[in-house]
Amino acid sequence: MRLAFVTVCLLAAFTTATDADARPRVGLVLAGGGAKGSAHIGVLKVLEELRVPIDAIAGTSMGALVGGGYASGLSAAEMDEAVTSVDWNQLFDDDPPRAEWPMRRKEESLRPTFGFAIGRRDGKFRLPKGAISGQEVLLYLSQLTNGAEGVAHFDQLPIPFRAVATDLESGEMVVIDQGPLPLAMRASMAVPGVFAPLETKDRIYVDGGLVRNLPVDIARAMGVDRLIVVKLDSTPPSREQLSTVLGSFGQMINFVFAQNEERSLAEIDPRRDILVRPQLGNIGAGDFNRGSEAIATGVEAARQVSAQLATLGVSPAEYAAWRASIERRRQPIEHIDEVRVVGLERINPDLFESVVERHQGQPLDRSELESDLNRLYGRGEFERVNYRIEREDGRNLLIVDAVEKAWGPGYLSFGLGLSNDFEGDSRFGLRATYRQTWINALGGEWLSSINMGNEPHLFSEFYQPFDTARTGFVAPYIDLGKVPLSVFQGDGRVARYDIARYRIGLDVGTTFGRFAELRLGLLTGQADATVDTGSSLVPEMRNNETGLRGRLLFDTRDSGALARRGDYLKADLFAPLKDLGADEQYFRTEIQGGKAISSGANTLTINLRGGSSFGDQMPYYDQFPLGGFLKLSGYANEQFRGNQYAFGSLVYQHQLTTLTPPLGKGLYLGGSVEAGRLWDVREELNPSETRYGSSLFFGADTWLGPFYLGLGLSGDGNASGYVILGKP
Repeated sequence: MRLAFVTVCLLAAFTTATDADARPRVGLVLAGGGAKGSAHIGVLKVLEELRVPIDAIAGTSMGALVGGGYASGLSAAEMDEAVTSVDWNQLFDDDPPRAEWPMRRKEESLRPTFGFAIGRRDGKFRLPKGAISGQEVLLYLSQLTNGAEGVAHFDQLPIPFRAVATDLESGEMVVIDQGPLPLAMRASMAVPGVFAPLETKDRIYVDGGLVRNLPVDIARAMGVDRLIVVKLDSTPPSREQLSTVLGSFGQMINFVFAQNEERSLAEIDPRRDILVRPQLGNIGAGDFNRGSEAIATGVEAARQVSAQLATLGVSPAEYAAWRASIERRRQPIEHIDEVRVVGLERINPDLFESVVERHQGQPLDRSELESDLNRLYGRGEFERVNYRIEREDGRNLLIVDAVEKAWGPGYLSFGLGLSNDFEGDSRFGLRATYRQTWINALGGEWLSSINMGNEPHLFSEFYQPFDTARTGFVAPYIDLGKVPLSVFQGDGRVARYDIARYRIGLDVGTTFGRFAELRLGLLTGQADATVDTGSSLVPEMRNNETGLRGRLLFDTRDSGALARRGDYLKADLFAPLKDLGADEQYFRTEIQGGKAISSGANTLTINLRGGSSFGDQMPYYDQFPLGGFLKLSGYANEQFRGNQYAFGSLVYQHQLTTLTPPLGKGLYLGGSVEAGRLWDVREELNPSETRYGSSLFFGADTWLGPFYLGLGLSGDGNASGYVILGKP
């Protein structure tokens, strides 16, 4: 009897094990489609509700992002949070916040140029690889897959995974099954012309959708019995959408994807495979801010075929056991034993010394690590600065991939400056700037800019730091330029002068972290003031200007143009000295400060300025000017001048919309109230009195530079219009 009982138990156990082993292996196929791919998360939610275990995943582009995250062990709910809570505009903006830039780059950004630069390398000019390098995206993917570090082959992930990419050189499909998971996901989603290709020693990868947007065959080759295939459907774009460059380019990409998708659809076996087709409607590939809507379409589409999907479901106990096995296979890293920096060619490794010191032998702090890497990336010299974690002999290695720009280390950029106050002051200029970086091991740079127009200007500086941290530097320079200067008597322009200045100087300075720079220097030069038209109320002159100059700059603003937050302080001293050969001696000191405070889409900026010559009489051309847009709006540009002044304004702006990087940051409507007073003036021209101004404006922070279209009203009732693009 006992023998019979044991036999029955063994048969029952064998039968249970056989039934478990007989469960069909299920593969999941996730198509590419940009933002539309968020619908995959909705499908995953329904699969979890129906207790459908997934044994393998193959994904392309956004399908690789969702698939890679799920394969690394995240749940559908965690994927939902990861996709809907992120700021995609910030994610697609390679640059870290401007406040994190080094001071030298902040200073250069005050000379607006177009939002791209042509590189020069080995004597040849080269274009950037794509509009978006993918710095922030790769950091995001590293965070998303943080349980999969140290996995050498994707079969070792909690769920086996494959990402599909395209070899840009051969046009062949590449199935990525090993290596750092974030890099595989990034390679799969490198849409040509939008994302820069991901380049390794052996290949150049672009979006896998060009060759296999619906990788049915790839998933089937992973040893599965049945497939769940998620194809993304949307309505065709309107004729209006197709009339733009981006719209027509997007549709061309859609055609390429659709052709290879048709081949993949023909490989689906309706007897054993299940096709899920979320209907995205007008949600486009770039509508990442509509992630929740896209997820909802995935839920709806999966429920329409829930009867078929339910046949793949298992019991609650079996599903719990499967989910537990996924959690067991996740291996998040908590401690770093060693930090290695790889990929550097010209740049001194000492630049990364602080990263090594801060993280080697310490618990892994991803937030601090990302901040450190973004600060280095913010120098503007790297294609990307990302990280991966590998295991070697039981030790956790933090590998920092520092990829220098392939189109550097020389960069040529252009800018356009236009302004018109419709009161006779019109200025224009075309600017070209060339920056040669890492001339030597300490990071020496040569910066030159030329401005052609009615304000011609040439500036060239050699910036030599004493160490890679730029705690100290020396900077010889040459500065040549000519500007028009109008002389007003009352509200009437009575003369126009040309002010030409020629300077050669040497500055010695130091930086205080990322937020401040101090310079002190000696210069020699000459200023020529000659009448162009009108009265000679102000005498012509030629002055030797040999003397001293100093400058303190503090800047934490998020934009050099239409800032939404941050502080700005600039203190300037210029002192021609007769003992050094100057014709006139005076101390010109000016302080400018501003603070931007935002709540939601609304920003209030407080600006204060003041200057004094401390009783010295300055040449008219060097006196402090007031008048013009946001400097006593409603009056003519630089209508008033004096040896001392004080000015304050409140500027309000409401952000109408954000712009998708790299097109810009945002569009704004705003207004200002302003007050200012000059002392120690030429009374025969304009008396000393407190004056008021106000303005209404439309502003745009774009890749072309700041743009303003404004209307100013002075306290005297004068009105002026303003059009400003960049700085002339």
